[in-house]
Amino acid sequence: MMKRLKHIAFVVLGAVLLHSCFKDVVSYTDFNIAVYDQSVADGEFTPATAVETYAYYVDTTEWSVLTYEDALARRITNKTTGEVRSTPDVEGTFDVALPYPASVRLEQPISMLVLVNPTLRLYAYRKYELPINLATVDTKLYMASWRGTHSSSGWLVKNDFFKAESEEN
Repeated sequence: MMKRLKHIAFVVLGAVLLHSCFKDVVSYTDFNIAVYDQSVADGEFTPATAVETYAYYVDTTEWSVLTYEDALARRITNKTTGEVRSTPDVEGTFDVALPYPASVRLEQPISMLVLVNPTLRLYAYRKYELPINLATVDTKLYMASWRGTHSSSGWLVKNDFFKAESEEN
């Protein structure tokens, strides 16, 4: 009988401890981005002075930003149906005084993050899957206007204005 009571007490204590571990479940992520600009090959990367960020709760396998003008207008297009959406689910903020000045709070399982860099006339987007209990993500994004469309830290950086040397001559 005593052994059974100890077992029940252990189970109850375990349940209480487990409950306290998961009591403060975080169901969002503040996705913070430090953006760095590079305008010439082998040039210095400098912190961006202004970027715009927003997010849609869609998957990048189904949706895309087609042009720089679309990125500025906050427009995304469905790759299959051609449906266009122009009202983001979330608007980001930018505070140059912070170490990670661009920030977007994400609250759904899948997001399409979009960042527009008007200084370099570039835009970037990426898919983000919301983890459980990760309140903050701090990341860096390096954008280079001297090169064509490229990947950087999980982002697809699009350069609609890039012209290769052979195109210029």
